[in-house]
Amino acid sequence: MLFTSFSFVAFMAVVVPVYWLLPRRAQNYFLLAASYFFYGFVHPWFCILIAFSTLFDWLVALAIARFPGRKRALLIASLAANLGLLGAFKYFDFFVSSVQAGLACLGFQASLPLLRVMLPVGISFYTFQSLSYTIDVYRGLLQPRRSLPDFALFVALFPQLVAGPIERARNLLPQIERERTIDFPRIESALCLIVWGFFKKLVVADTMAIFVNRLFSMPHLCGLMLFAAGFAFMMQIFADFSAYTDIARGSARLLGFELMKNFQMPFSAPNPVEFWRRWHISLSSWIRDYVFVSLPGSRKSRWRLARNQLITFFLFGLWHGAGWNFILWGIYNGLATVIYALFFRPWTRRVRTPFRSGLLYAGGLVTWTLALYVGALFFRQQNLRTLFGYFSRNPLIHKPEEIVLGLGILCTVLTFTLPMLVQPVVMRLWPDSRPLRVFLAWVCAAAVILVGREGGVEFVYFAF
Repeated sequence: MLFTSFSFVAFMAVVVPVYWLLPRRAQNYFLLAASYFFYGFVHPWFCILIAFSTLFDWLVALAIARFPGRKRALLIASLAANLGLLGAFKYFDFFVSSVQAGLACLGFQASLPLLRVMLPVGISFYTFQSLSYTIDVYRGLLQPRRSLPDFALFVALFPQLVAGPIERARNLLPQIERERTIDFPRIESALCLIVWGFFKKLVVADTMAIFVNRLFSMPHLCGLMLFAAGFAFMMQIFADFSAYTDIARGSARLLGFELMKNFQMPFSAPNPVEFWRRWHISLSSWIRDYVFVSLPGSRKSRWRLARNQLITFFLFGLWHGAGWNFILWGIYNGLATVIYALFFRPWTRRVRTPFRSGLLYAGGLVTWTLALYVGALFFRQQNLRTLFGYFSRNPLIHKPEEIVLGLGILCTVLTFTLPMLVQPVVMRLWPDSRPLRVFLAWVCAAAVILVGREGGVEFVYFAF
């Protein structure tokens, strides 16, 4: 069920009023049933997987508390079950096909079996969310919950089930267990978030998708056209994913829950390290807290720290998709952060204050052109031959019509995305201005009605 569809609007119109008419315990049972209905709306069998993962991790957490001497084995069992399911559905066919292609290059013809099963929507998100619970219980940071319905609701809460944010049990479970309230300011702020998300998805992201799909389908792209394609895709994926997060946070707020922010003005980041602290915060912080800190040697030397950063970014890329382009995208961004951390950050700290501002602006420009634009090409193009072809052409050779078309596309992309880029700055300058927030919401609603296309394009991160 797409957030931007009429079916979701009807779903919320029924769920929200019924939910608030019920007592707290009944609210949780009702919301759990609604979440499973939401998740299984198109493919009911998806519910079997999430139910199995939920029940298994709930039992493992209880066993860790009861048998502390066996907690390592129990954690390994949870990791094996969750990552095994994720690997089977998301990565099995990719690795088998890669092995088959590698054998063919060596002259061996092999026909290996493939699963050929549909990837369950959101499996990467709820797997990590459920794993965070068992890991926190293992580390002694969280007490296991005895209420299975409460834990099941934590895993399956529908606003953030399909594409995040990846919530932590320490944040969301206490909200599930206590009384929730609603008032007019919360309703108003929730509706403003939802309308803003609709604007970014239906007006910005779906419009960018038209340009992106047509540009990347062209057999030859000159330097300016390639830059326009990469820039348009960069704006599309930001508008698309942040729109989902805004609608998710607004929908959850209507139910009395507060989800974490997933983006914090990422395009104003002065360097690649800061960018990844502001982009997809729930995933980047999850990998930092549960993967990076578990790798040995980070505090012993800068080179071991760099090695661990490359490992985490490799996994970061692999999480996003079963394709070599995603692995290369992760390694590329890992190298960008390592090069900055090892060489540029120590140098910038020695620069005197009068030149520091200019250096930060220059760093932001480099981050845009290298870490973001080039990374966008890796992320978008799954055909490696075409991808490497982008970097083998002279970017300065253009035909006159290509220059005109490329500049026109850049201007169009900038026109559509400028409100999205300016809005966070405006709201930061006037954070408590209710009339401004309401006015922007009405403007966005009008733009959705006049320009938006009714949810025909899936959210990009549904594929992950």
